[in-house]
Amino acid sequence: MGKGAAIGLDIGGGSTKLGLIAADGTLVQSTRVLLPMGADFPAIAALYRDAIAALGPDAAGLPIGLAYPGHVDRARGVGLNSNVPALDGHPLVAALSAAALLNDADAAAVAEAQLHQTARILMVTLGTGIGVSMVVSGVALETAGGTLGDSGHLNLDPSGRHMCRQGCTGCLESVASGEALARDATALAQAGESAALSAVLAANGHVTTADACRAALAGDAGARSLVTQMAEWLGMAVASWRATFQPELILFGGGLSVLGQDFIDLIRDRADARSLPFLRENRLTLARLGNDAGMIGAGLAALTPKT
Repeated sequence: MGKGAAIGLDIGGGSTKLGLIAADGTLVQSTRVLLPMGADFPAIAALYRDAIAALGPDAAGLPIGLAYPGHVDRARGVGLNSNVPALDGHPLVAALSAAALLNDADAAAVAEAQLHQTARILMVTLGTGIGVSMVVSGVALETAGGTLGDSGHLNLDPSGRHMCRQGCTGCLESVASGEALARDATALAQAGESAALSAVLAANGHVTTADACRAALAGDAGARSLVTQMAEWLGMAVASWRATFQPELILFGGGLSVLGQDFIDLIRDRADARSLPFLRENRLTLARLGNDAGMIGAGLAALTPKT
């Protein structure tokens, strides 16, 4: 691997994606590390080091960038307030000799921004949690903690019947994240209201986010009803983000982007019904880099670290 290449880690609530990133942003090689339940910081850091080594001799000595699913404190080289509590407050940068640490939504957004001739881009990363970033002229807007605040925790559900894994009641993450979809899909399967998901539950003993997405894409009525409800919540959030940030383009990435443009169109329809008329002109579309955007952005950040 030539000069200018880097390694990018995109840390998620259930797994971490690692990639060998060329200087032009090309993803050369990638792998995924599953985070065992109950694993502590030393164990997770060791898993990361082993996975980096497993990328092969081309990865040796390359700078490492970390996309963190929460706030970042660059001065101390730690992440905070994330959906991976075992990593919060621990010296992850030092443990991996990383060159860059940034919020995962920002990493994805900056990587995507290089592909679009648009000055104001809002990027929504739909994974275990929900990350939101605003990029203006190629630079991520940071308001607190190296992030755009906590825009994925926009409070929407007055019933407060669910709490996200970070402790917020009634927020967007509690009703429209990958974790929320797995929870609701499990309840649907247990109630016998989805033939496909009930079959998965019977066979595997649990229902995952990926199971729910596959069932919805295959046309299962129960799973599709969950996706439609998620689109309703996300449409409400988009209407608020439009009014707050007035982006020209809104991109959707992360694991739930597998639901495709039809899902994004559902979100757009519901957002348009709630938005000021002059704010309905921006486009909503899938991110071009898909679920690899955070990994690529982390690698690119390692080549131009932010202090």
